[in-house]
Amino acid sequence: MDNLDLKTLRILCELHTTRSVSVTAENLHVTQSSISMTLARLRKHFKDMLFVRTSMGMEPTPVADELITRSSEAVTCLEAMLGYHDTFDPVATERTFRIAMTDVDQMVMVPMLLERLASEAPNLTLEVSLISSQTPALLESGKIDLAVGFLPPLDVGFIRQRIFSEHFVCVMRNDHPRIGGELTRESFLRESHAIVSRNGTGHKQLDRALNAHKIERRLGIEISNFPSISAIIERTDFLAIVPSRLAVHWQSGNLSIRSLPLPFAVPPYMVMAHWHKRYMRTPAMQWLRGLVSGLYS
Repeated sequence: MDNLDLKTLRILCELHTTRSVSVTAENLHVTQSSISMTLARLRKHFKDMLFVRTSMGMEPTPVADELITRSSEAVTCLEAMLGYHDTFDPVATERTFRIAMTDVDQMVMVPMLLERLASEAPNLTLEVSLISSQTPALLESGKIDLAVGFLPPLDVGFIRQRIFSEHFVCVMRNDHPRIGGELTRESFLRESHAIVSRNGTGHKQLDRALNAHKIERRLGIEISNFPSISAIIERTDFLAIVPSRLAVHWQSGNLSIRSLPLPFAVPPYMVMAHWHKRYMRTPAMQWLRGLVSGLYS
């Protein structure tokens, strides 16, 4: 009986209910011979007749009655397991999603996400952290659900998706005394810059473009993150190169900052979402990835 299965248990339960091999075969859409063979195997395994012919039909033995009690529970469990389908209802969920992002994404994307969540998943909680060298391991373990931004080449098992294309612009304060409606190469080289020192796909492309055009910025201040740049730009004559959506975000917030195209060509770069293959088919994760990518569709 090493191959005891759900079909065998169903036959046992149906025999107990119908007290008839022919009716059991008809109800389960199998042949009477298969019912008889299954019953023979069960009798041999349990060393008991299980069902005995009487004037009232096939009556169960006490062993069969006990087996029915136990097998009914087993059938219920097996049917529940085989019929299991993972589902996710964003309206009803109270779970927490954990996302790792760059500082720019935290400033720009998180408010957009919260606005969507308020209407689509009002009881959902969001935990946001900075993307780091530990992010791949956290994605693999499930401690982070999604990462948005640049990650170095990942091992087999990770999946990434393009969310949108981004490009760099130059920002300055609205009343900059020496720059009008156009930014020339000469003006760009003459002014001092607030430079963000960090690694990433976009910044590598920016550095390559600067080298290709033989452009070296005049350093006014070097800083490790983007959030502090806006206050510096508003209060100085410094220029800064930032992602275009960050410039739009500042301008929509009525900051005294404007943006102009760079006076040299810098290729656009892709902002990516990353997750681990373990959670690719999970309905909750599929919903989250769709929500994030849908912000820019």
